[in-house]
Amino acid sequence: MTDFQSLFRTVAAPGLPGGAALALRPVPWLALAVFSAVLGACVGSFLNVCIYRIPLDQSVIRPGSHCMSCGKPIRWYHNIPVLSYFALRGKCASCGAPFSFRYAAVELLVAFLFVLVFCLCPPAGADAPLGMRWLAAPVGATGVPALRALWTVPVFWLFVCGLVVATFVDLDHMIIPDSVSLGGAAAGLVLSALVPETQLRFVFAEGPDGAASLVAAAAATWREGLALSALGAAAGSAPLWLVRVIGTWWFRRRGRIGADDHAMGLGDVKFIAALGAFLGWHGALFCIAGGAFLGVAAALPLMALGKRRLLDRIPFGPYLALAGLLWLLWGPRLAAAWTFAFAAR
Repeated sequence: MTDFQSLFRTVAAPGLPGGAALALRPVPWLALAVFSAVLGACVGSFLNVCIYRIPLDQSVIRPGSHCMSCGKPIRWYHNIPVLSYFALRGKCASCGAPFSFRYAAVELLVAFLFVLVFCLCPPAGADAPLGMRWLAAPVGATGVPALRALWTVPVFWLFVCGLVVATFVDLDHMIIPDSVSLGGAAAGLVLSALVPETQLRFVFAEGPDGAASLVAAAAATWREGLALSALGAAAGSAPLWLVRVIGTWWFRRRGRIGADDHAMGLGDVKFIAALGAFLGWHGALFCIAGGAFLGVAAALPLMALGKRRLLDRIPFGPYLALAGLLWLLWGPRLAAAWTFAFAAR
């Protein structure tokens, strides 16, 4: 199938006389991908506001966007995502004060992530567009091309928005706001019940050659979706909470931290609960292990360069977020690879 294949297909409509078919107007893949990118850039513009204001306990609605130097409101035609930044050369149209490139970078990042999520969830039986087949490849001998339904796209758009906000707030302030972590956990539970296809369950199935393989399938009922989400939230937060308790006791006993300090921020524990609520218990455990691996990989060059002090200012949230994104994109493949490696041993 081509990139311009129909999004909607002719489907049987039993309610029509004679079992007539209901033909829906074809929508090109490319047009929907462009729409995803444009929507992502617009949402990224709003996320910039969230990243700046939420840690300061300011409203993300009022006042409107304004220059932090002169205080003048930014007119709508100067606030077009990405385009306005480059058209104005990264400066305020009123006073000429420079704007950080990160504003445009966040908008571009969210636009890219929205397209990735869209390509991850093609219609049943359709190939992923724009050469993105590797995102929705079958898993196991009896896998299906699209593990997640098309209507899960808005749910995972919301998920990646949470990842972006948590990452940049944690980088700036070394915190993850409760509105992102606890709010994300609550949203994951509710949406998993409303859209159970967002949750994947893994089962072993026997292939044509008689060999057992790991197969991923979407949850079928709201009870199953809610149960998998709740299990994911618990499976993610419980181990990190235990690490926080034991690590705090260990470091206090050796005088490495003060009596009021902790080995790990509670925000990370809440954040992994949100990740687990969206990704299930397999994803939650992967985020813990993957986040730790990514953190070590980032720390090794600093240790080699003798910059150990910088390690005290590296938050864990961005690594958890990156691991969550990796699981969203390659979760079934990673689970199958891990199971195969474990079985081989």
